[in-house]
Amino acid sequence: MPSKQDRNQTQNLPGIWGKHRLIDIHAHIGSYKGYDLSTPTLMNNIERYGIRLALISNIDGAELPETQNLDEIKANQATVEHVRQYPEQLRGLVWTRPKDGSPANVEPFLQDSISTGPDLRVFVGMKFHPDMNHFPADDARVDGYLHLCEKYKIPAVFHCGSDDSSNSASQKIYAAARRHPAVPIILYHMGFLGPHGSAIAAVKEALKQKDAQLYLETSQADPDAVMQAIKELGSERVLFGTDATYYGKEHYEKYEALMARLKNELSAEDFAKVVRENAERLFRLRQ
Repeated sequence: MPSKQDRNQTQNLPGIWGKHRLIDIHAHIGSYKGYDLSTPTLMNNIERYGIRLALISNIDGAELPETQNLDEIKANQATVEHVRQYPEQLRGLVWTRPKDGSPANVEPFLQDSISTGPDLRVFVGMKFHPDMNHFPADDARVDGYLHLCEKYKIPAVFHCGSDDSSNSASQKIYAAARRHPAVPIILYHMGFLGPHGSAIAAVKEALKQKDAQLYLETSQADPDAVMQAIKELGSERVLFGTDATYYGKEHYEKYEALMARLKNELSAEDFAKVVRENAERLFRLRQ
């Protein structure tokens, strides 16, 4: 008789993409004026498309007039409450504020996650948004947080912009990653809205030099650029993510073209790596 874990691996979920058991490594809770990031909208999208798991961070931790501008403790406590409400569909990413926060603020959230056991962890990674929280990605104040990532064996995700002079430039993220080579670091957006060449080049250089663990994520990225990244870097270096629910009530519709390209142009093995297996490995998620 198959084990419960074996059944979980093969059981298809309901929904448009349910049979693929996708993990979306980039989703949000919170509020941002002009966008529908409400929890009902997120959960409706997840259920309609059959997303197996979404990794959420609280955008109200961003220091902007469009958000609630919550401190690290309040922002992450809200994430705890959401994951506990939807434990089968959500896991959390700790929102950090290196400019005015402290690793001491966020470590208790990681300690609590560890104490609950591997299948019940609330937080599975750490989120940095250099643009919305106004710090260079390679700022020394990032180091204490990345030390926690190494201590608790979790990856970090960084918003990655396309402007090489911005706080979130891929080369600045790479510089921080070189100081913490044991920590997997994922570049959200692989250069927000493009061009994506700098982000791809940073990961390629890290692979060549073997001095950092860099990965790319697919939200708002042009499908051609995603396929090019997989071709140049290998399927092990690209993870599916969508910035849910940036596009509101029909959010996942915007990724149907990307999903079609991934399914039609990748082998079954490479497709599985991009849409779920890389996330399972890096975030240590149950299968």
